[in-house]
Amino acid sequence: MRNKRLWALLLVAVILCGALAFKVPTLVRAFAGPGEDLALFLDVLNKVQQSYVEEILTEQLIEGALKGLVESLDDPYSSYLTPDEYQDFKASTSGTFGGVGIVITAKEGYVTVVAPIKGTPGEQAGLQPEDRIIKVNGRDVRGLDIDAASRLILGEPGTTVELEVERDDEKLLFTVTREIIEVNPVETQILADNLGYIRLTSFNEHAGARLREALATFSDQDVRGIILDLRANPGGLLSQALEVAGEFVPAGPVVYVKERGRDQKRVLNSNLKAVRWPLVVLVDGGSASASEIVAGAVQDREAGIVVGDKTFGKATVQDVITLKGGGALKITIGRYLTPNGRSIDQAGIMPDVVVPTPKQPVYPPLQLDRTLIPETGGIDVAELQQRLRLLEYNIPEIDGIFTGETVAAVKELQAQLGLDSTGVVDEHTLKAINERLELLNERDIQLEKAIEILKQELAGASRKAA
Repeated sequence: MRNKRLWALLLVAVILCGALAFKVPTLVRAFAGPGEDLALFLDVLNKVQQSYVEEILTEQLIEGALKGLVESLDDPYSSYLTPDEYQDFKASTSGTFGGVGIVITAKEGYVTVVAPIKGTPGEQAGLQPEDRIIKVNGRDVRGLDIDAASRLILGEPGTTVELEVERDDEKLLFTVTREIIEVNPVETQILADNLGYIRLTSFNEHAGARLREALATFSDQDVRGIILDLRANPGGLLSQALEVAGEFVPAGPVVYVKERGRDQKRVLNSNLKAVRWPLVVLVDGGSASASEIVAGAVQDREAGIVVGDKTFGKATVQDVITLKGGGALKITIGRYLTPNGRSIDQAGIMPDVVVPTPKQPVYPPLQLDRTLIPETGGIDVAELQQRLRLLEYNIPEIDGIFTGETVAAVKELQAQLGLDSTGVVDEHTLKAINERLELLNERDIQLEKAIEILKQELAGASRKAA
């Protein structure tokens, strides 16, 4: 039976390379003997071609069969990529592609510009956020999915693409010359107390190099500690995870990889001679794969403190094998373990300090149908008191009565914002309260906790040095 299956697989390989050169019924008769499984496949293919209500191209059926073959592994990370899908995949992992440099999304049936990337042809041409792209090189793209629209806009550097957009009630035409676009996955900021903040959005081919540039700048500016934000980072290249970890984790293991046919786990190491900064790593449920390799290494090797929410839980390694015809096979070739031998597949990494990801909006705006005057009462007054308490004003009791501490809190808020301290909640005071609530919604409590912990670590290090 084993030999028979091997023979059948060999025949599949031959047929997939040249099936179009033969008539399917002939193939069924020729190979029914040595490969029952193959004969069944070809029999179904023949019957679909003969009986389905519409004519289907053999290439389409073969492509569907290839997808189904890989999907039968029941592995969400293994897949057959069509030529178009493979090009998209390469662009996402390389971080370099020929294009105009705009981020697009689907919005109300339109291909909509989220933002042009700074310094790219798209920005230089004058494309703006909320521009709705209606035509690409004369082709109407309204209602087209984002992947298909992206493929129309992308192209060889030096070629031009014509974009017709709607902006408000105006139609504009842009002819943009494509260039090599590099997606920089690193965003940096120096926070108060000279703390360095690095947001890493993906582990594309530029992650390690751009991170080192950021760290060199931080070193020149005497940054005292680092916050590495890996939240919503879905991962990317294993090689880049090693480069990133190698900037923070001292010499020794970063990750172990278990592969088929190998008795021993493969160990991938850091060569860092000494840890340079106190480190806090931020993670959440969107931190996966390469992000978890870095976070797991930092945690197990005690190179820093992991803060945030439990990570996604993807501990498998994929390889991409290019196929004839321009497609590719993305297939799981191994599983990885953290330096302490932990398998976090599906379980994720639990941070050292758990700060749940808040659900937005946390604090809904205050809605009033009347002007609130002191010495009155009602449910709307109780809602006012609740919002004032959220804004950390002294409201000992939410009783729906507009007196005492509630009036004092409203006057205090008005004074702080330069309004007349009347204690009356008119439209101007209502707007001010809701603006303060909106700012409260935008608070990043996970980042705030990371800053607090990093300051504590720095203070502890100072006491030890003293």
